[in-house]
Amino acid sequence: APDTQQQQQQQQQQQQQQQHASLSALTRQCPASSLSFLAEPATTCLSMRGGASSQSMSTTALNSVVATEEDTKAPVEVFRNDYQPLPYTVDTVRLEFDIFEGKTLVTSEMKLVANPNKPEDLPEALVLDGDESSVKLMSIQIDGKDLEADKDYTLSPGKLTILQPTDGATVKTVVEIVPEDNTQLSGLYRSGPMYCTQCEAMGFRRITYFPDRPDNMSTFESVKLTADAKNYPVLLSNGNLIEKGTVESDESRHYALWSDPFPKPSYLFAAVAGNLASIKDDYTTSSGNKVHLEIFSEAESVDKLHYAMDSLKRSMKWDEDRFGLEYDLGIYNIVATSDFNMGAMENKGLNIFNTAYVLADQKSATDKDFELVEGVIGHEYFHNWTGNRVTCRDWFQLTLKEGLTVFRDQEFSSDMNSRPVNRIENVRGLRGRQFAEDAGPMSHPIRPDSYISMDNFYTATVYTKGSEVIRMYQTILGVDGFNKGMKLYFERHDGTGVTCDDFLAAM
Repeated sequence: APDTQQQQQQQQQQQQQQQHASLSALTRQCPASSLSFLAEPATTCLSMRGGASSQSMSTTALNSVVATEEDTKAPVEVFRNDYQPLPYTVDTVRLEFDIFEGKTLVTSEMKLVANPNKPEDLPEALVLDGDESSVKLMSIQIDGKDLEADKDYTLSPGKLTILQPTDGATVKTVVEIVPEDNTQLSGLYRSGPMYCTQCEAMGFRRITYFPDRPDNMSTFESVKLTADAKNYPVLLSNGNLIEKGTVESDESRHYALWSDPFPKPSYLFAAVAGNLASIKDDYTTSSGNKVHLEIFSEAESVDKLHYAMDSLKRSMKWDEDRFGLEYDLGIYNIVATSDFNMGAMENKGLNIFNTAYVLADQKSATDKDFELVEGVIGHEYFHNWTGNRVTCRDWFQLTLKEGLTVFRDQEFSSDMNSRPVNRIENVRGLRGRQFAEDAGPMSHPIRPDSYISMDNFYTATVYTKGSEVIRMYQTILGVDGFNKGMKLYFERHDGTGVTCDDFLAAM
C-alpha cells in the first residue's frame, strides 16, 4: 500500500508539472481566444489571445429594423473550399472617431477598387460586414450621393450589401456606437481610464461597416481621433503621427491624426484614447532608421515597464540578425490594459497587451514572469512581418501566421536564454495540452476544413503543433535553407494575404 500511494503521488506531481508547463508555453504564445487552458487549481487563467458628418443623417438608425429582428437561423458551417474573393476591395480608407461620453460617431470613407482576380461568375454586389447590435448606421453615400434603401443597398443581419458598386467609387458611412456598453471587449470599448480596441478576428464590424476579412488589405490613409483633452490626453492609432492639436470650435477637446502607409486587414486596426503614463526610448535599425519606442500604462504601473522595453529592443535586434527583417515605421507603441480579452495583440505599430505580459517588478516578479514578458513581447513584435506585412488569405490559414510566429518567438527565447531548457519547456507544453487535444473529440488538423465559430479556431493545435510543423521545415532544410525560404516567402508575398500552400512553395 505505501508503494502504491507513493506511485500515485508521483503520478499526480508529474501531471501537475505537465499542466503547468502546458499553461506556461501556451500563455506566452497568447492565442486570441477564450480557451480554457489547463492550470493548477489555484491558478487563474486569462483568456488568451482582444464628429458628426456634414452629410445628411437620419435621426433613426437605418439598420434599426434589422437590429430588432430575431435571428432564428441555425448556426452556419463555413468551409475552407468555399472561399471566394471579393468582387471589389477597399483600397484606401479614412476614419474619424468623435468620442463623447456615452456615444462615439465613426465616419468612414472607403475607396473601392475592382478585383482583377475575381471569377467571371462572381456577383458584382459588395457585402460589407457590420454588427447591428453594436453599430447604428446613420447615413450612407457613394460619391456624395445618398443611397436609397432596397434600390442602392440592402440590409440583413450582419450585412450591408451595395448592389451596384463601381470601380473607383468612394463609399461614405456615418455610424454611432456606444463603447461604454460594449461588454464583449470586441471592437471599441471602454476600459478603466481609456478607450481601446480589439478587432481580431471579427471585431472591426462592431466599429463600422467594412469588408471585415483578412484578404481585404487596405491602406488606412488617415485615422483622426477627437476626444476630451483633460480626460483623454493620449490619442493613439496605427502608423505614424501626422498631426495633433486643439479643436477650434471647442478648446476643451483635442485631436490626433495618424497614418499607416502599409496595407493591412481590418483585424489589425487599433485605437486608444486615455489618461496614460509612459516610458520612452529609441532604437536604430541596421540600416540607420531611428524608431521611437513608447510603452503606455496607468501611472501607478509605469515603473514596471522597463523590462518590457528591454525585451522589445532585443526582439528588434534579433529579427535583424536572424532573418534580416527591420522594423518599417518610425514609431512603435505598446499599451498595457487590465481589461483585455487576449494576452496581447499585434496591431500594426500599436500593440495592446494585457498588463500580465508587460508589467514586471524586480522586487516581486519571478524568473518565469520575466520569461513570459520577454516571450510575448517578442511574439507580438515578430508578427510585424509574419502576420502583418504578410497575412492570411482567410481564417483557415491562421496557423500560417500563428504557428510561424510561435516558432520565431521560441527561437528568440532560445537564443536569449538556454536553448535546451527552452526546448524542454516547449515540448512539455506540447505534450501536456496539444497531445491531449489530438487524442480527444476536439482533434483537428492545424488547418481545419470548416468551422462554425471563428473563436474556436485559436487552439493549441493551430499554435503549438503548427509551430512544430514549421520547425520540421528547418530540420529538413537546415537553418540556412530555411532562412532562404523565408526570404523568398517575403519577396513573393509582401503586402498580401496568402495560404499555407504559398509558404510550402517558398520553402
